[in-house]
Amino acid sequence: MSNAAFIDDWNNIIPFKIKVTDLEKPTEQFVYKSILQFFKLMHYDVASYENMYSDSNETLTMKRVELVARINYIYQLCSDSKQTSFLYVDLVKPTGKKIIHLLKVLLNYLFYTNMVKETVLEKANNCAQEYSELNAKLNQEQITKEEKKIRANKINRHIDDLKLHLPQLKNQIETLQQRKHKLQENISTLKANDQQLADKIIKLKIEHSELAELLVADDEASSVKEIKQSLTREIETLTETEKELQQAYQIHVSSINQIRPCNALLEKMLLIGMDESCKNLRGAIVELNSLCDKLRKQRNNLTNLSDTLQNNCEELDGLLADKNQELEVRRKVLEKNDRRKDSKHLEQEKRLKALDQANEIYAQLLVVQKAEMQRVIVMVEQALKFIN
Repeated sequence: MSNAAFIDDWNNIIPFKIKVTDLEKPTEQFVYKSILQFFKLMHYDVASYENMYSDSNETLTMKRVELVARINYIYQLCSDSKQTSFLYVDLVKPTGKKIIHLLKVLLNYLFYTNMVKETVLEKANNCAQEYSELNAKLNQEQITKEEKKIRANKINRHIDDLKLHLPQLKNQIETLQQRKHKLQENISTLKANDQQLADKIIKLKIEHSELAELLVADDEASSVKEIKQSLTREIETLTETEKELQQAYQIHVSSINQIRPCNALLEKMLLIGMDESCKNLRGAIVELNSLCDKLRKQRNNLTNLSDTLQNNCEELDGLLADKNQELEVRRKVLEKNDRRKDSKHLEQEKRLKALDQANEIYAQLLVVQKAEMQRVIVMVEQALKFIN
């Protein structure tokens, strides 16, 4: 390596810069500063040598000896030869050839240590990382091992607890087995009862369908109600007509009672003879005759009305007889099924009984109205006969 190349390499990595003149004519301070800067880059402790030239001569001499010994050790180590050595005189009175050789050896050693340091540091970092990973893995495995151990302890304790509860669980299993047998017996009984109930339901449905055929349809029931209401209204109308006829009958009876003496007097007068003063009486007689004709017409109308009512009553009697016969048949059917507790059948029975009672009341009312109408008709006929 030439001196120029050496100087460039030195100045590139070492803060203490050197020149060609320093190498040609080296001094103690140059050698001291160069060696001290090298030691610093090598991370040696050189604090005791930094201010040694300000110490006393004895101390300075001792530190020079120590420094020379260190330099000589590194020099021989780097050159790998006992032939080369660095002496005290090389520090105090250095020569260019010896100092250039020393600095080149130290620079090569610094290059070597830096290269080794990078390689070693990389390997050391890799080893440290692997160590950290392995340590973390070991710690994790230790933690997992401890957790498994804790879990195993818990499982063992749980097993011990289960062993303690095992007799109680056996007793519970026996109790549950007995209860299971009882429930199975109850289920069998319930199935049998369910089958019986199903048979009863089918029988009730059949009887219900038979009763439904015998029940009065809604339209027929509504028509019966309408007929009943129309007959009730007609009876009320006839009752009012009867009252009016009774009033008219009373009026006509009183009129006839008043006219009867006059007729007797007129007959006498006719036997004796009539004059002009009796003409008014003749007019009154004519009016009375016309009134009698009107009463006869009213009697005919009342007779026709009575016949119509008589026919209606007969038809109503026939209808009531049919309904009573139908109700009797239904009552017999319901009496055969009186043990049933179906709410619908009971309600139908109540409805039939209510219809029966209503029909009886209605029949009684018709009988009374018929008797009353018959009495009115007789009274009208007697009145007309009396007038004639």
